[in-house]
Amino acid sequence: MTVPQRQTTGRPSLELVPGATRLPRPKISHWVLFGLAVVVAFFGLIYSRISLDHSAFVIQELETQIAIQEDLHWQLRYELAQIQDPARLEMEIAQLGLEYPAERVALSVPVVGVDELDPDYRWAQLKAILSAQP
Repeated sequence: MTVPQRQTTGRPSLELVPGATRLPRPKISHWVLFGLAVVVAFFGLIYSRISLDHSAFVIQELETQIAIQEDLHWQLRYELAQIQDPARLEMEIAQLGLEYPAERVALSVPVVGVDELDPDYRWAQLKAILSAQP
């Protein structure tokens, strides 16, 4: 026995609507999102490690430069102490023929009052000095 076929006259059962060609949104599995988060976290850790290593290299270079400058500082202090040595200075003074004076001589300079100098003349001198320098 066969089942009689329906006649397909009139409207088709499926019709194509213009502008409705939108495909259904694909579902992203929770495991895919978790895996993506793990990969992003992994690369974030790598980047932070590289950043910390770079900072460590910079700090090491700065510490090296500080040690060099401290060494130079102490060498200069040592040279200054040698230059200021009283025994060495005494020998240098003797070679130059310098000696302490037998008597003291008092010098006196007459005091110049403010009223005795013309302010315009003083400003002219100051301007000449300042304009002469580069």
